[in-house]
This record gives sequence, C-alpha cells and structure tokens, in this order.
Amino acid sequence: MSTIAKAAPPKNQHASPRGQRLLWLAVAFLTISVVILMISASSGMSPGDTPDFVGRMLNGETVQLSDYRGQVVLVNFWATWCPPCRAEMPSIQEAYQRYHEDGFTVLAINNSEPVAQIVPFVDALSLDFPVVLDLDARLQKDFGITGYPTSLFVGPDGSVYATHTGMLSDVQLERYIQQGLSLREA
Repeated sequence: MSTIAKAAPPKNQHASPRGQRLLWLAVAFLTISVVILMISASSGMSPGDTPDFVGRMLNGETVQLSDYRGQVVLVNFWATWCPPCRAEMPSIQEAYQRYHEDGFTVLAINNSEPVAQIVPFVDALSLDFPVVLDLDARLQKDFGITGYPTSLFVGPDGSVYATHTGMLSDVQLERYIQQGLSLREA
C-alpha cells in the first residue's frame, strides 16, 4: 500500500487587513521620522558664520552677541514645548555655573513664545543664564534654525566653531565647551 503525502494547503500569503494597516502605519512613521531628522539636521549655519544680533532678554535688558567677544558663547535655540530642550537645560545650567568664571556663557534664544509661557519654564528649572526673547522669530530665521534644540558654539573670535542640532549629552556639551576654552588660550 502506498501512501501519498498530501501537500499542506498553501498559507495565505497576504496579511490581514489589520496587519496591512499596521505595516503602512510603520512605513509612514519611519518615512516621516526620516524627513523630520533630515530637516532638523541642518541649522543653516556653517562653522565661521555668525550673524551678530541685538535682542531683548527675559529680564528686559538688551544683549548683543558681539558684546561677548573674547568669551565662549553657547547660543542655544529652544522652546518650552520641546522635550529634548527641557531635558538638556539642567546640563546647560550646570555647565554655565561651572565654566562661567572661565569665560563661558550661554545665550538661550527662545522660539517666539510669550513671556508668560517662558517664565514658569525658566523658574521651574532654576535657570540663571541669559534668556533671549525672539518673539517674531527673526533670530531663528537669521541663523537658519529648523530644528530644536539647536546649539551654536561661538569662539572668542566671534565665529561659530561648532553646531549641534538635537539634545546635547553631558559628554558632548563638555567637549564643545573645552574646545572653545582651548581657543581662548591659543
């Protein structure tokens, strides 16, 4: 007696409608993520380019970038609605306190938000470095900012020596500051 092996019925090679939707959602999410990453990866600034600016600080005083010539300046573009901005602020505050006496300062330029929204953010994080208002987003445009946070490191000669889009880690922040401080000694 011979036995004939029956082939298993072919499995449905098409995903269920729910599976197809999940696949399309995943593809759409990845595509959007890549586009956002590509857009936010460019600050529009090249090392060396540094538009001088005059702005009004949160405390009402005016500030001009060129007034900090001879110092290392972190020009940080941020917003209260930006989770990575919030996450990096304590490290920036700590670095400001640690290196301010050595010639390092911070100019934190807010992304066109009202003062009533900025003050609670600054108070909650106990930030005491200068916060610059950019109510009409003019500085954002002048510097070509397209993603948040974006940090520009300006050397003692007034030129940008490094740019960083995205949240700064403690190690990155330290490295950029040390690089700038070494330019002061050169």
